[in-house]
Amino acid sequence: MAEDQNPEEQIKVVVDCVLVNYRGGPESRDRVVHAILEWAEEHPDEWEQLQVRCQQRYEALV
Repeated sequence: MAEDQNPEEQIKVVVDCVLVNYRGGPESRDRVVHAILEWAEEHPDEWEQLQVRCQQRYEALV
């Protein structure tokens, strides 16, 4: 993940990657963020890989 990105931006990139075309409200999105953060704490290696993949996707779309 980009070293200059703050943690909030990192989670935003991942959540946007996971929730492609998601039309739920902010409360639903907040629950997804919470679930992803809990999972990330339990699986740090997989979290790092997911961040890298999502960052690559994000950069390809920009």
